[in-house]
Amino acid sequence: MRRIHFILLFLLVLPLHSCQEEGICTGVEVARVKAGFYVRSDGPDRDTILNNVTFYGSLRPDSLIYDSAFNLRELSFPLPNDEKIDVEFNFKVDSLTDIITVYKSSKLVMESFECGFVTHHNLNVLVYQNNIIDTIVVSDPLVNLIDVENIKIYISPAVAVDTAQ
Repeated sequence: MRRIHFILLFLLVLPLHSCQEEGICTGVEVARVKAGFYVRSDGPDRDTILNNVTFYGSLRPDSLIYDSAFNLRELSFPLPNDEKIDVEFNFKVDSLTDIITVYKSSKLVMESFECGFVTHHNLNVLVYQNNIIDTIVVSDPLVNLIDVENIKIYISPAVAVDTAQ
């Protein structure tokens, strides 16, 4: 009889042990680069907005990440999971275009047992043209699931929208 109570107790406790927090993996599970737009000024740098922004990977012009977006304060975009160390993006504002080349290293990381693996990237170097972009500063080189700004894109003042109005 004691054995039956033990088996019943075990069968009741087993499902409770296997339950996980509901919705634990329903969020974004792809690491994305976050880039804010800024304009240098006499005082502290100020953020800015851009209009008519088109942004896509150079190898996939048919897969637009942003297509003629307005009032854009930042970019958020994925990097390829492959081992290739460089990837190019076309960054277009109105009729001006810059190509941003991202040199990175990537590593597959076990995020959790429930969510599985996620690719983390380390931004090594960013190369760009100077049609739209004045400077790019890497503020946090680790691209993972944490929502932090990885790069600051300083826009040429002639391209930026004046947000002081």
